[in-house]
Amino acid sequence: MKKKETQPEIELGLHIIEKTFSQKIEETKAKICDGALRSGNKVEYEGTVIVLGDLNAGAEVISGENVIVLGAIRGLAHAGASGNREAIIVANEIDAPQVRIADIVKEIEKAEIVEGEEEKTKKKRAYIKRSQIILE
Repeated sequence: MKKKETQPEIELGLHIIEKTFSQKIEETKAKICDGALRSGNKVEYEGTVIVLGDLNAGAEVISGENVIVLGAIRGLAHAGASGNREAIIVANEIDAPQVRIADIVKEIEKAEIVEGEEEKTKKKRAYIKRSQIILE
């Protein structure tokens, strides 16, 4: 009988960051999640996490490097969870109450959307500049 192989437990997140660092993130290993992540789902990975769908409210993605979502982010997205301030978050729409990059947390307030200008007001990218998370 073959012994079942288990992957080592990964521990990422705000509570483990002792120091921050900057490391280019252009080349990375990635984990692909095929389909939307629903409430209660949690994905932790040392590299980049790519979600082929939405990150729904109540779902979590904690990545040591980047978070890329080919849908909307409504749940928790934490990029650079090992302390890397060069990490980014990219999605078709960021509609979450907060995003995290490295040790910085950004609370996002619901902006009033002017009728006909919805596409212009959607936030699609988050990154750190001068120790603050910028949403564009």
